[in-house]
Amino acid sequence: MEIDQAANTARKNNTAKRLDFYHDVQLDYISDHIATIFSNPDAITPCFVNIVKKFINSLAAVYARDAVRELKGSDKDVEFFQAICQSSGLSVKMKAASRYVKLCKTVLIRPVWRKGSIDLDILTGDVLDVTTGDTPEDLQAVMITHYPESGKQDEVEYSVWTAEAFKRLDYLGNVIKEELNPYNILPFLPVFDRCPTSDFWLSGGDDLINAQEAINEKLTDLLYIIRMQGFGVGWIRKGKQTGASIGVNPGTMVELPEDGAIGFESQKAPIKEIISAIEFLITQVAVLNGLSASTLSTKTVRESGLAKVAGSRELEELRRDDIILWRRYEQQLFELIRIIWNVHNPSKKFSEQASINIDFYDPKPEISPKDQAETWASLIDLGVLSPVDVAMERNPELRTREEAKAALQKIKEENALFKHENNSPAQA
Repeated sequence: MEIDQAANTARKNNTAKRLDFYHDVQLDYISDHIATIFSNPDAITPCFVNIVKKFINSLAAVYARDAVRELKGSDKDVEFFQAICQSSGLSVKMKAASRYVKLCKTVLIRPVWRKGSIDLDILTGDVLDVTTGDTPEDLQAVMITHYPESGKQDEVEYSVWTAEAFKRLDYLGNVIKEELNPYNILPFLPVFDRCPTSDFWLSGGDDLINAQEAINEKLTDLLYIIRMQGFGVGWIRKGKQTGASIGVNPGTMVELPEDGAIGFESQKAPIKEIISAIEFLITQVAVLNGLSASTLSTKTVRESGLAKVAGSRELEELRRDDIILWRRYEQQLFELIRIIWNVHNPSKKFSEQASINIDFYDPKPEISPKDQAETWASLIDLGVLSPVDVAMERNPELRTREEAKAALQKIKEENALFKHENNSPAQA
């Protein structure tokens, strides 16, 4: 029990840290780190740039645009589902859930009957403890920790759910409230960043958090170096014999002895080296997570059409894998919503035949017309594409290759005709 408790505490702290980093709450972490490496931490200005949010939002591309949800069933089923989508903010909540899954790797989505309508809660591992069966996806019990705004330990409470019952516990574990579970199932949907094999709480993503901490440290160092060495160090020749310092500010004059001199020595601060190190860290984390090296770059680099396609290929593959998972999660979520809705609306239930079909937006790489033409020409030269394929892609109305060939032949004849007219003696 002690080992389990220690592991759960570490997991919850790690999840809370990830959420803080994502939501721009990083200064306290930087200040704590500064205190361990500087003798006078109060003189240091902490600084950070949030790469965690940028990377996570780029990786969570399943809901880059709203999914199209088509409910198949009666008119009443469609009406009920539209009301639920509106009351729960389904599109917004699912997009947020996909980002939290990329960040934390495992979350729970809970459909809940609240104030006369269905709402959706997204629960993360910092407030959760679970019991599973033979497989990680076999959820047996869920405990939610409710932390009070006062921060007092004796006001913490817990909600414990099983398929049979619901209990509310105080901070000592005493039962405050107990009742039967009206749904006869756990009203929670476990959502994973990948298929779990051995553990409910998936690992991964530590490289991004570690890189964020390293970048924060280097940015803080950069500010300190600019402040302490950017203005140079003052010196005096044949000044006071006591070795005392002289304060020199703009608009002041200093009296020196005969043959005295005063000046400043410029320091060689490693500013460029620190900036290069920061850029290197960002690039490595981006590439290793399937993102383009230019994800956070401020430099404008012209890439060919083929380079853009190749650069997005890994991210597209990751997105296709995510779509398979999230299509299943959306269908499971609808089944949960149907059960909860029907319990609270016995006179207007979803029919048993009601089902949902999900269509996810499939973005293509954004390529300018010039780059697109370059890409097609290169693929045609390589022999992996023909002008017929290009014609069909440009004109969706060409449904068969024969229609595309006829269209290309017509274009060829017209080009030859107008080329002949432009080169005729009369035109000349």
